[in-house]
Amino acid sequence: MTAGPLNVVSELPTEAKGIPITFADLSYCVPVKKKDPLYILKGLNGVFQPGRLTALMGPSGSGKTTLMDVLAGRKHGAGTIEGEVLYGGAAAPAGALKHLCGYVEQFDTLIGELSVDQMLMYTAEMKLPLSLSKDKKRQRVDEVITKLRLEKCRHTVIGNVLKRGISGGQSKRVNIALALISNPLVVFLDEPTSGLDSTMANEVCQILKELVKEGCTVIATVHSPTSFAFSLFDEVMMLQSGGAVVYSGMVTNVKDHFQACGFPFPQGQGYSLPDWLVDTTSGATGEAEVKTQVDFAALWAKSPSSEAYLKAHGEEVQRLKASPVNLKTLPTKGPGQLKALQTLLAYRMMKHYKSPEFLGPRFGDKIFMSLLSMSLYWGIGDKSDVQSMQSTAAVLFFFCALCGYGAAAFVPSLTLERALFFREQADGCYIGVTYYIAKFIEEAVLCTFTSTFFSIIVFFAMNLQGNFGIFAATYFATSMVGIVLAYAVAAVAPTMEAANALLPTYVTTCMYFGGLFIVFDKIPIGWEWYSWTSFLRYAWGALMLNQFKDQETGKLKVFFDSDGQSMTILEFYNMDEGIMDSVGACLGILAGLCVIFGTLGALGVTYVSHVKR
Repeated sequence: MTAGPLNVVSELPTEAKGIPITFADLSYCVPVKKKDPLYILKGLNGVFQPGRLTALMGPSGSGKTTLMDVLAGRKHGAGTIEGEVLYGGAAAPAGALKHLCGYVEQFDTLIGELSVDQMLMYTAEMKLPLSLSKDKKRQRVDEVITKLRLEKCRHTVIGNVLKRGISGGQSKRVNIALALISNPLVVFLDEPTSGLDSTMANEVCQILKELVKEGCTVIATVHSPTSFAFSLFDEVMMLQSGGAVVYSGMVTNVKDHFQACGFPFPQGQGYSLPDWLVDTTSGATGEAEVKTQVDFAALWAKSPSSEAYLKAHGEEVQRLKASPVNLKTLPTKGPGQLKALQTLLAYRMMKHYKSPEFLGPRFGDKIFMSLLSMSLYWGIGDKSDVQSMQSTAAVLFFFCALCGYGAAAFVPSLTLERALFFREQADGCYIGVTYYIAKFIEEAVLCTFTSTFFSIIVFFAMNLQGNFGIFAATYFATSMVGIVLAYAVAAVAPTMEAANALLPTYVTTCMYFGGLFIVFDKIPIGWEWYSWTSFLRYAWGALMLNQFKDQETGKLKVFFDSDGQSMTILEFYNMDEGIMDSVGACLGILAGLCVIFGTLGALGVTYVSHVKR
């Protein structure tokens, strides 16, 4: 840490590149059932200066990422934060932190269908002010591409596990570029060299070094950097398990501190300094002294280096508080939810509509099942014998059930994008409802075409009776209920496997109470209520009324039961009275169920978090 004066003024100029972060007695704990709270961080003091590249090091579970999450305002949930965190001597409003800080997560969260240039432009539209012109946003994207050395791959598709795209090093640089689009004053990076070979890791660290030379405040967690990469860092804060500091200061002094504590760096044993530091503080070197679980935090607290560090820390905090930065001038909101919705539809929906991987599951089952139904039930719709009418009723029920089971294809649409959604939401790009509305519009537009396509084939090939418009509208409404049902399940289920188990289970229960397997007046007492919640009841009811009841005259088709007693097929299935005798009522209830399941899905996306931070 540098104890000298900082170049900080009372107002943030537009060209400001960084801002000092100070924290005092910072702790973070989580509740544990029937036990004392578990401290992840405990009593931390520190200053992260602009123009300096700071490394956070320590064994797994030492609280490195937790510290960055707390400083960046990303720690939510049941945990408790204690202590003081100041940006430039002032407490930062929660909304401003999303614009003050850039955050690069450990794992890449990119949109595989977009090129590097499109991904950055998409993020610029999401993050940069609405008042900024398209040309200015393009200029900012070009600047970031140059800064991150992405010129050679700017028009290359990012790709995914099934489609080859940019390299791992390029992918990591794109993630850093996303954080830099809004020109943040502070950049946090979680394991930016993770998964990269030594050459790529060194290149990433060199880029970070260039950022701090421009005055930006950069903090990165690193686990096992190369010796060259480690030498690029100016300062290092080391933590041990339990979140206590074992060293904080200049990288050039860390070796001397541990030697003074009785742990000299072993020469000629093939150790790199960063690996030795982590192994020593975690007790992984095999040395007898370390194996006895030396309390390195206590050694640090008693050391002259710690005393000097805390003295300089206190002086710096007081100096910054005496002339704090006015953070109220920073924006607390992005371009707005309408702009976010437009951007989601323009970039992601249009790309999906050109993707065979996206369109295949949505058209494939409709094509196959329509052709299969056509071959099995050709011309059956106008026949009035008992067997034909029963077969027609059964296939109409099957069409409705297909909308429920086929909805499993929509579960990955949410679950596979979950990491991307949480990252963009944490970045302040949009709220959960906006994202859900974009997904709903995306599927509704496409469903209009798929349901119409399916309806044309089966309605005319099977020579079904009634009004084609009612048939198509019913199939569309049932498909949309299936889609929002799938979204609701995907939003609350912790994994895609769980969602794919829960969805067909619920649809199967709806089939039991849909009216085909057990007619409504034969459902056992105590279960009647559940039949009224089955979306298949109303979907099948609308199709049956359209098929077997003349909508103008109300005339019903007749068939004979096993006793020879004459009754209509709608009477046989208990569809001849109440709301089940009205197509409009059935469609209205389907629309209501669509709203209910859609609302549950939107609430699930917004409030159910599957990320444990």
